[in-house]
Amino acid sequence: MKLSLVVTVAVLSLASACSSSEEPETNIVTTTTTTPEVESVVKSPEQELVETLWDRQASRPGANIERVFNLYRQKAAVGPRNIACWDPELVEVDLCAELVNAMALLDVPLSEIVPLLDSLELPWRLVGRDCEPQAVTLDIQAGRVNLETIDDVVVAYTVERAEGKWDRVAVEREICVDSPEGD
Repeated sequence: MKLSLVVTVAVLSLASACSSSEEPETNIVTTTTTTPEVESVVKSPEQELVETLWDRQASRPGANIERVFNLYRQKAAVGPRNIACWDPELVEVDLCAELVNAMALLDVPLSEIVPLLDSLELPWRLVGRDCEPQAVTLDIQAGRVNLETIDDVVVAYTVERAEGKWDRVAVEREICVDSPEGD
């Protein structure tokens, strides 16, 4: 039994040695490509809406979405919510006002602006609708965006600041004309 095993191993070794020396050497490289399984990302309808609105906003004249996202990262790095807007000593510029100005809010439907402001964690309120002032509280929330609309399109806005200096940004045309007084 041992002898037959030794003979079998010897014959197999000899056969493999002979076959390898008789065959010409080839440089064939075989590659196997496997496609890694990619998990499909499931987005909520709200997330899909916000992404669509950001894409639309990026195409608007005057919008600088790259600057918006850079300012948002800076704002978030300072602290939660709008802490960067409360203390001007923390940052060199008014991040919240710069952030809103880079968004190009004017002449954009309110329904498109609100989700974008929410995604940036910027509070907002409607202070004027169709040239009628809306009831608002007198508290100040640094970074809050006060919106004015006509036919639900943003025509003016201010960004509240802790020091009380607010710059109003409005469309270049006259937005609210005083009506003549009746008899």
